[in-house]
Formats: sequence, C-alpha cells, structure tokens
Amino acid sequence: MLLASFFLQVFLLFSSGFRKRYSSRVLSVLLWLAYLSADPVAVYILGRLSLRASSGDLRNQQLVLFWAPFLLLHLGGQETMTAFSMEDNTLWKRHLLSLATQMVTAIYVVSKQLQGDGHLVAPMVLVFISGIAKYAERIWALRRAGSVAPGTTSSTSNLVSRASSNAVWDTQGYYSQLCYLIKRKQEKNFELILAVAAEGFRLSLGFFMDMTPSISLLPEDISEIKNSVEVFKSSEDIVHMSYKLAEINLSMIYDYLYTKFGTRHFHIVPFCIFFHLIISLALISTALTFFVRAMVGQRAHDAADVIISYILLVGAIVLEICSIFMSFISSCWAYKTIITLPLTCPLSRNFPGVIAALLSMVRHLHPDNRGEWLGKLAQYNLIEGCIQEKQAATGLFQRMMRYIGIDDSQAIKHICVSPEVKKLLLDKMLEIASTSRVQEWDLSVGKFHGQWAQWVVEAKQGNLHRAAEQVLLVSNIQGLEFVSSALLWHIVTDICLIVDEDADSGAGLRGCTRELSEYIMYLIADCGAMAGSEGHFVLRKGRLEVSRWLHEKGGSGDDRRKVIEDIRCEDSSFFANDYYPVLDRARRVSSDLLAIEEVGDRWELISSVWLEMLCHISYNCGAGFHAKHLTTGGEFVTHVKMLLFMLGVPFLRDVKEPLFYRAGNLYS
Repeated sequence: MLLASFFLQVFLLFSSGFRKRYSSRVLSVLLWLAYLSADPVAVYILGRLSLRASSGDLRNQQLVLFWAPFLLLHLGGQETMTAFSMEDNTLWKRHLLSLATQMVTAIYVVSKQLQGDGHLVAPMVLVFISGIAKYAERIWALRRAGSVAPGTTSSTSNLVSRASSNAVWDTQGYYSQLCYLIKRKQEKNFELILAVAAEGFRLSLGFFMDMTPSISLLPEDISEIKNSVEVFKSSEDIVHMSYKLAEINLSMIYDYLYTKFGTRHFHIVPFCIFFHLIISLALISTALTFFVRAMVGQRAHDAADVIISYILLVGAIVLEICSIFMSFISSCWAYKTIITLPLTCPLSRNFPGVIAALLSMVRHLHPDNRGEWLGKLAQYNLIEGCIQEKQAATGLFQRMMRYIGIDDSQAIKHICVSPEVKKLLLDKMLEIASTSRVQEWDLSVGKFHGQWAQWVVEAKQGNLHRAAEQVLLVSNIQGLEFVSSALLWHIVTDICLIVDEDADSGAGLRGCTRELSEYIMYLIADCGAMAGSEGHFVLRKGRLEVSRWLHEKGGSGDDRRKVIEDIRCEDSSFFANDYYPVLDRARRVSSDLLAIEEVGDRWELISSVWLEMLCHISYNCGAGFHAKHLTTGGEFVTHVKMLLFMLGVPFLRDVKEPLFYRAGNLYS
C-alpha cells in the first residue's frame, strides 16, 4: 500500500500537467480516481503505522516506522496538481485539520522510533520536516486559489472591492505595455507577450472570476484603453498576438487555480523560490545520506523493507527534481520568473552564465510555438443529432445506454479552430470596440437583443435595408429568450447553407458561420451554457419538434440535406396547426434572408448574429463554467472572454465618471 501511495504521486505529477492541453475522458477519470484515492490511502497507512507503533514490539519494525514521515510528503501532493476542481480549493480548512491530526500521528510514530534504532532518527526527522513543509504549502496554495472565488473564504463584496481596486491600479500599466508591444512590432515575441500577461494577471484573474462587472475607471485609464484599441487596428500580426496572449493568460490562471506553480511564482519573490527548492532537495538528500550510513553493516532489517525505504528516499528526490523540470515544461510562470530574474533579483546579475543557461533550458523545454490549450472547436448539429438518435432508437442496447446516461452517438465532432474564424471574430470585436457603439452594447445576462445584427441593418440602404429589417422583425431577435434565438438561427443557417452552397461569393464567411453555429449549439446542448431551466425546456421542445418532423416525414429523415430542403419548401398551410413553431419561423426567416440579392450581405447579417452570441455566452456563462473547462483542454469561448478583456470592452461599455465626480457635477 505504501508503494501504491508513492506511485499515485508519480502518476499525478506526470499526468496532471497534460489536462489543460488535452481533452480525454480516460485521463480525466484516471486523474479523478488518483486524486481522490491519494489522501485516504496515505491517511490509512499512517493510521496502520501508529497501530504498529503502539503494539510495543519494535524490534523488527524500525524501518516500518521510518516510513511514516513519507506519508506527509504524499499528503502534500505534487506541484502539478493541488486541486482537481474549483470546489477542492474551498476545502483548504479540511486539509488544515487533516494536517493537524496527521502531524500528531506522525509525531507519535517518530517518538516511538526514538526508543529503537537511533541511527534512523536523523533521516526520519529530516523527512518529517520536509513533509510538514510540503503539506503546509499545499494548504496555502488551496487557500490562495479559493480566496479569489466568490462564496469561499471572503464575502463577495470584499472580493469585488479588492478586484476593483486592483483594476484601478493595474489598468493603465497593462494597456500601455500592450501598446508598446505593438508599436515596436514585437507581436510574435513570446517573451514580451508573456511579460505583458504577467503584468495584467491580477486584472485578468478578476475579470475571469466575474469580480469586475462594472468598474468606474479614471478618464486617463479610459483613454489608454481606447488608444490601445486604435493601435491594435494598425497591427499586421494582431491575430497571432491576441490569441497567444489569451492562451498565456488562461494558462497562468489555470496554474494559479489548480497547481502550486501559480501561487508560488505570483506571491513569492524568485530568490525565495530558488531557496525553497534548494532546501527541499537538501533535506531529502541529506536524509538519504544519513540512511545509507545507518544501513552500513546492518543485517537485522528485512531486505524488502530496506528496498522499499530506498525507493521512497530516492523516489522523493527524483520527484523533487522532476517537478522543477515539469514547472518549466507545463507552466508559463516558471518561464516568466527566469526571464525577469535579472530585474527582480539584482544579485543574479553577478551570475550571467547561470541566467543564460537557465534561459536556454526553459526555452528548450517550453518552446514558444507550442499551444497552451487543445485548440479544438466542438461541432453539434441539431438536425443531424436527431437523425442519429432516430437511427439508434431501433436498437435495444443503444436505448439502454442512453437511459443510463451513456450516449454512444457521433453527433459531436471536433475540428481545429481555423485562422479564418479567429480573424473574423477579432476583426468584428475591434470594429465594435473602436466605435461609440461599444457603450451601447448590452452584455448583461438578460435577453439577447441581437444588437450587432441591428447595427448591420442600420448601415444598409434602400431595398436592402428594408429586406434586412424584415428578417430581424420576423425572427423576433429582440424578444426571444437566448436559447430560443440560438435554436432558430441554427436552423436558419442550415437552410441558407444548403441554398448558397454553390454560390461563388462569401464561401469563407459561410464556412466560418457554419462552424460558429454548430459550436454554439454544442455549448448550449452539450455543455448547458446559458441554458437555465427555461433554456433546457426550450432545447428539449426543439429536439422533440425535429424528432416529430423526422417521424412524420418517414424515409426522408435519414438525409440531413433532404430534411432541410423539405423544411424550406414545405407549404405554409402545413404549419397552420402550430405543431412546428420553431421550424415554421425558421422557414419564414430564411425565406426573407434569401430575398436579399447579395449573398455577401446575407451572410454578413447571419455571421454578426453568431459572433455576438459567442461573445454574449463568453461573458455571461459564469466563471465556474470557464474554470471547469480549463481542466479539460480549454474552450474557445473562454479565449473569447479573454479577448473581450484584452480589448477593454467591459470597461469601455461602462464608461462613466467616478462617483465623486458625478456627485460634484450634481451639486453644481
């Protein structure tokens, strides 16, 4: 069991660093089992050792008692994983209580060791000190990560107040550094982008955790944000820089919430970090030296016990060394610490060779062209999903699997996020952020109003304006609940894609719009984003409506293209009984859209709806949703939230004078 506890720590160290870059259910389940098992196994073994110690017969179990402090090392966890989920961070008080109780147990076992072989006392005490320090650091990291989430150690009002204060202090410096980065044409310089991300970490973390919903910034801060948006528009490599900055921001937030790397590197100066690592290695290495000396000439101990002791000692040293390399491989924080070491620690300037060697090592272990997340876009098509459900419904085994919650359908696919989608989204966000429209844009959690689509319509003239206005009127984009609107426009997009598939113009825009439509349906249908009780009810009704259509139409229900064409061409009288309200409205909206002569104008309107929906979801689906998906490869919608932050959209839309300015003006 002791070796099992050790190998659980090995698995956690080497496997947990991959979960922010890969989405694997097998890996997630194995990590969950290992994380949940590691602490109970260690506690159980420590309890068994205390029973051994209390038995009174210590002649043949000196080495068995020697193993007790190693369990404190195991309870301290690994650098790459302090918490499996955000909820685990809130349990830091439970771990503190566990530390107190297990430390008492370990002290009891150590005290029994004093009555036996005195040669083992020194290595045992050194391992005990290292174990206590490691467990205390884990509790500290959990407390730090838990303190940024509402409903944990601090009241929400205190968190908002602290995040707002940080925003006031950090905003100007962060956006001025962004401008400097672009003006110097350094948009592809990974180390400078990393330095900017670290500069705005407190600001980005507060925004990520929804602690800065509305900030009253000073006029000079607002002007700095507006200036940065204008500078962004002049950059040729803005797409690369923006998404790389979002990746690094989220990687650093992940490390802060789920590992020791983020809390350690953010809150502790580099000199203390290196001193801490050296001391940890020195304690275990010295314990190994003392143990080897104690074993010289000893023949009273069982050979298996001696081998296990060596495995634990050497394994502890290897894990400490590997954790240092893992910090360079998986964490941006270690990279940032090394590149800023000459600035933060003047003493290090006396050793330029050492700094150069460290920098060369970290560049090799953490190449700047490596992605910090999965980079995939999930795709779900409602009609295709219902077709697959219909086909699978004939099998008893498939129905049983769905009944117990196991869905074996292939309705959800994954594609790479295309450069075209990235550019389309960023260009649209820059267009909105650089105009006065950004102050009018309602990003609140209320109803989705389709403001971007309305602004597109307002920019048109003549017949085109009237036709586009009719589309928004029939779709009731200002009145429908968000999920209803997304469901409607998803089917509308499918119909228009079938009709325009042979058109020469707007092919790239059509492809991007289709990907966004199916991605947002995946977020709503599979992830439950923005779908409260009303949204889930609407989604269920929509699925039942499509399924009813497939059953009523019979044989044509196996071909998605044929189903969509049937919906589009169905006579109006067929929908008179209102059995198919969503399909009927989608048919009418698509008919009005197809009345727009220019294909490009039509898809400009459709794409603006989906782009705003994506931004609306990213801002309103909650910090818990984003934090959860950081541990499963990341989601594109989370990166969109970081783009909103980078462009300062939430700050610009709430432009207003600080309270004391308004009070003074009112008094005047």
